[in-house]
Amino acid sequence: MNSRWLFVASCIALVTSAFTFVVRGDVLQDLGDFFRLTQEQKGGIEGAVFIGMALSMLGGGFICDLLGMKRIMWLAFACHLVGSLGTIYAPKFVPVENSYGWLFALSCLMGCGNGFTEVAINPLIATLYPTQKTHYLNILHAWWPGGLVIGGITAQLIIRKFVPADGMFGLQLWQISLWLITIPAVMYGIMLLPAKFPQSERVQSGVSTADMFKECLRPMFLLWAFCMLLTASTELGPQKWQESVMQSTTDGRVSGTMILVYTSGMMFILRHFAGPIAHRLSPVGMLCGSSALAGIGLYLLSTANSPATAFGFATIFGLGIAFFWPTMLGVTAERFPKGGALALALMGSVGNLAISQVLPAMGKIVDHYAVAQVESSAPEYAKEVLKFNEAGQAVTLNKDEMKALEKEVKTAKEQKQPVNEQDAAALAAAKSAESTGFSMAFRWVSVLPIALVIIFGAIALYDKEQGGYKPELLMSREEENELYAGGVQAAVE
Repeated sequence: MNSRWLFVASCIALVTSAFTFVVRGDVLQDLGDFFRLTQEQKGGIEGAVFIGMALSMLGGGFICDLLGMKRIMWLAFACHLVGSLGTIYAPKFVPVENSYGWLFALSCLMGCGNGFTEVAINPLIATLYPTQKTHYLNILHAWWPGGLVIGGITAQLIIRKFVPADGMFGLQLWQISLWLITIPAVMYGIMLLPAKFPQSERVQSGVSTADMFKECLRPMFLLWAFCMLLTASTELGPQKWQESVMQSTTDGRVSGTMILVYTSGMMFILRHFAGPIAHRLSPVGMLCGSSALAGIGLYLLSTANSPATAFGFATIFGLGIAFFWPTMLGVTAERFPKGGALALALMGSVGNLAISQVLPAMGKIVDHYAVAQVESSAPEYAKEVLKFNEAGQAVTLNKDEMKALEKEVKTAKEQKQPVNEQDAAALAAAKSAESTGFSMAFRWVSVLPIALVIIFGAIALYDKEQGGYKPELLMSREEENELYAGGVQAAVE
């Protein structure tokens, strides 16, 4: 067994998962507009990725020790490949709901690829590095933001710069971008061929299946799972919407994808130093401070309207969320080791379930506040810039009409002709309403870290009274035998 080979393969698999996040986020508006989806539906298909992750992690956690980690990784590879290619070549159905259903199903499948990846690699790293779980899980999960940086830069600075806006080879720009996901997927698929995986730490230690289930029913584990709901929602919900939000609130002056690349670069570096920081503060104390920074940074980011404020406030937010996901998993592995792969999978499943719900909820907030602003401050343009359902209720901004107005205004300016004042006013009202909606989505999520500060602070104080944070170690049968023999290999009298 080559530990380094397995670690590198795990990192590349996580990069693939990161590509599904950042590349899909970068093309979300273009993909959604191509299929005529509302903002809530756009959030819905992105939420479907996390539903797939949650379901695959939940199911995978139960069968990981039965099938083995390598077979789980092959399932991840298949889901990544089929999900991405299926989305690229998705047919455009009529009515829109059929297209939404098709995209939702494929997004779930792609999410299953991400979920099965985590089901395998988290217990694998905990098994390979049993005495430094939080440290090495942070290094492993540094390749999530690392993948976001690579994917974001590639999508923004290569694909968007060198591929024509109307696409090429018969494909739209967003379809060409999605091809990026297949590159790291094929790489880790090739690495799986000769790889030999160990049994999980729980199996090696002889912990029974019954004890594994008991570990996952402990009150502290359930409280920790609740915290995972909030940390995952705070970190990944806003990140997924970042391109859409920043483009709107800064009037196109800042790319949300490049903000994501910037904060991800910070996270990539910081996660390599998680071990020393956690040793000094304790993992729970570190999470408490992180929650405070995340809440403050996200609220401030909702007010950003220029490159300076966007990058400045994103720095605070990035510092806050840098250690969330891997440290939550690290503490799970250290405090509930008898839970094995199931405990880690359940924790990831809970986190992804939260994200799957917060993404469409954020989209719904965007639609609600945007429609409300148009109806209250510019009702004369409501029929022109809003989209209505069959019952005659305004449900979202009419992006097709907004693009048409934008094109007319831009053409008039380029040809130095008088701009139609009504068209310009309608466009301005719609853009202002959209910006308000996106800002409010960030602002609502920024409330969640308040509860985290309280819970993590209470746990940290409890640990301090008990003598400090103490990881629990499991020993294999061989280590137990050696311990009881006094560490002497020869016979004793």
